Amino acid sequence: MDWWLITRVALYAHSRRRAFAAVRTWTALEAGRRTVLLLRNGGGAVFQVAGFVRGSAAGEAHHRVEVQIPWDAALTLAAWAGKAVRENGKTVLHSYVARVEGIDPPPLRLVYRGYVPLRGAFIYKVLDAPPGSYLLEISFGGVPVLFPTKYYKYPRQGRKAGGDAGAFAVPLDVLRTFHAWGLHELGADFDYVHVKVWRLDASAHGLAETPLWPLTGT
Repeated sequence: MDWWLITRVALYAHSRRRAFAAVRTWTALEAGRRTVLLLRNGGGAVFQVAGFVRGSAAGEAHHRVEVQIPWDAALTLAAWAGKAVRENGKTVLHSYVARVEGIDPPPLRLVYRGYVPLRGAFIYKVLDAPPGSYLLEISFGGVPVLFPTKYYKYPRQGRKAGGDAGAFAVPLDVLRTFHAWGLHELGADFDYVHVKVWRLDASAHGLAETPLWPLTGT
């Protein structure tokens, strides 16, 4: 699958000018490792940049890998995004999705696919699956973007009491990329988006077998 990942590019225009690309991925990378990023904008243009891993921080079923990239490359990315670099300040770009050269996704199982409402920082859907960590795939202009998220299930309240309700938390960086690509306006009431919900295939990792939750939706 030709998946892309959410990324955030930050430029620090102080006396010592530095730039970093932070990518949410499923594996840690050792500090100092040289790596290559492919960064794609909403128009389909792809920019290739080499950098060095500054570090990895573990999150819920993912790692946030920070790659230091050349300053000149970062300036080009900002120009492509139509954003001026703030002197003596920080400039952040959410206009790109990324692929990390040499890193393939883990084996995954499809749990659900279909249209769901995106409201605020949550995607609402009741799944025949347990709460926990998942990967969501959303198409950005035909580009499949994968990002980690957490699924919550809870009893319905108020007028809709009875049965369960469910929601996926959408990370802020993901929402900002949605906005940059015109998929969802920040502050909008809600939009319907087509998603695929994936879960780690435990059997492919030699872990205890988990039920294969039925595929629902279209």
